Amino acid sequence: MSKPVKEFHQYLTGASNSHVSHEEYLKAPAVAFLKYTVEAKSSIDLCTRHFPKKLDGDYTKDSFDSLQHLITASLPTIMGHFETYQRYLFAGMFDMSVLLNNFDSAKFFKAVSDQTNIEMDWVRLSAHRGIGTMSIGTLLADSMSGWHNPEKVNSYFAAYKLPYTVFGNDAQEKLKTLWQLRHSIVHTGGTLSRADAQKVSSLKSHGGAQIAFEKNFIFEVARKLHPIVKQATEGLGNAYKQKLLTNLEQAQLDQVDKFFEVRSSVPSWLR
Repeated sequence: MSKPVKEFHQYLTGASNSHVSHEEYLKAPAVAFLKYTVEAKSSIDLCTRHFPKKLDGDYTKDSFDSLQHLITASLPTIMGHFETYQRYLFAGMFDMSVLLNNFDSAKFFKAVSDQTNIEMDWVRLSAHRGIGTMSIGTLLADSMSGWHNPEKVNSYFAAYKLPYTVFGNDAQEKLKTLWQLRHSIVHTGGTLSRADAQKVSSLKSHGGAQIAFEKNFIFEVARKLHPIVKQATEGLGNAYKQKLLTNLEQAQLDQVDKFFEVRSSVPSWLR
């Protein structure tokens, strides 16, 4: 007897404990994201160590092709998590804004609405019915577009009126490169079109190329995103804490400290 054919949704299964959840992003966005980057790096490392090789130590053709497919497919997932990190960092700061001294919500929404559409999707809002604790900040961030543009993201966080720019020039250039590569993998079949290559200075000489990476690419993505996330999170956190009310309870202070925590299982990458 043949097995019944399963539909796509029937292949969904429970995630292992190593998967990073949205609950983790709510509590400490940087910790959650960095955890995922290390997991992604380790997954590729496992493949590079165990894929079949020829006697001379080089990968077989099948191994080389498969490894390139897996590495290319990993980048959009990492950048998807990076978008989640950005949105939850922005959202949590809004949720905790009740702890700030003289936070003007009207001016905040004016500043954000000058940069992006923040009209609430009521159907999306209704999906949160029955949930005991709901993050209003998450609903806000979810309604905003432009998270793939570091300059735009800088303008969003600027609405908090903190004396800190989230992504400096060097971080912006690195992120623009990764976002463009992600876009070309997802939207143009893995080819970096000449038009898209001209949008980012680091990619101008690669126009028209099929995107493929060396085996240590994901290692380098994970490593180089660590200091970017550390600087963004701690910089915002330090500025945010300077604006806290003076009569907060210890539990509230602990919540803020936990939210802006930066920690990784590879601490050397944070230096």
